[in-house]
Amino acid sequence: MMYGYLTDVKDVDFSLPSPPEFVKQINLKKSLKNNVLQFYIGSSTWSDKDFKGHFYPPKTTQKDFLKEYSKQFKTVEVNSTRYGNPKPSTLDTWKNSVPDDFKFSFKMPQIISVRKNLLADDVLFRLNEFVISMDSMGKKAGTTFILLQNNFGLERLEELNKFLSYLPHEQSFAVEIRNPFFNQSLEICQVLNQNNVANVITDTAGKRDVVHTSVSNQTAFIRFVGNGSPDTDLPRIDSWIKQIKNWIEHGVTTFYCLHHQPHENRRLSGYSAKYMIEQLNKAFPRNKIHIPNTFIS
Repeated sequence: MMYGYLTDVKDVDFSLPSPPEFVKQINLKKSLKNNVLQFYIGSSTWSDKDFKGHFYPPKTTQKDFLKEYSKQFKTVEVNSTRYGNPKPSTLDTWKNSVPDDFKFSFKMPQIISVRKNLLADDVLFRLNEFVISMDSMGKKAGTTFILLQNNFGLERLEELNKFLSYLPHEQSFAVEIRNPFFNQSLEICQVLNQNNVANVITDTAGKRDVVHTSVSNQTAFIRFVGNGSPDTDLPRIDSWIKQIKNWIEHGVTTFYCLHHQPHENRRLSGYSAKYMIEQLNKAFPRNKIHIPNTFIS
């Protein structure tokens, strides 16, 4: 992810804002199914060849990349769906390559999510096609995230509310809003809560005004954009561990964190995800999240 990418981050304040006061009044309990915490921590790619010799055995062939990835992590961000629905045969291949507890975090096609009218007939037709595709993935379809136009604001709130009402309750969704005046407002939080949709949090160096800690249902969905440096990335992850503890007290039970790193160091997304898993296991030892193995001696 290049959104908010900076080559020099020495003057960036990476502190996290406190959740808005109104979040305390949002009822997260209404969709409670159980009290078991669920953590889905992973990368934004499984196809990077640089994972070979790090998280995949050195001689892994490309056709086995997803299979090897799913042995290490329990979720992955799928950006390719931004450009359209995969073929059914592709979805079947993905589905059959991973274990039953693996979750794909699909991005909704942009031809649906960034249109000027989310309620246009052709948009809703394509939405139906996409929902059917996701349904074919069964429980392996995790939380689908919907990236709206960067300037999507309060004036389109009713349109968004109506659009979200068409989403099937059997599937899980999250909305990413990059308008810093809207993504942490009471109005959007209420609409997302009413539709049981999560509020995506994008943590990236160059867009600190967009970072928030506002949750709208029992799922916290974080897209973590690292800087390729443990000196800044690891303390940032530590801050998210503290925030996760606070969210749990408020009623959040499901956590996604998809790790991104600069393109030339994308394998580092696996290492930052691994670090987060290690810290979560220390903070919540009863959960026993699998710690990824590495092949570096």
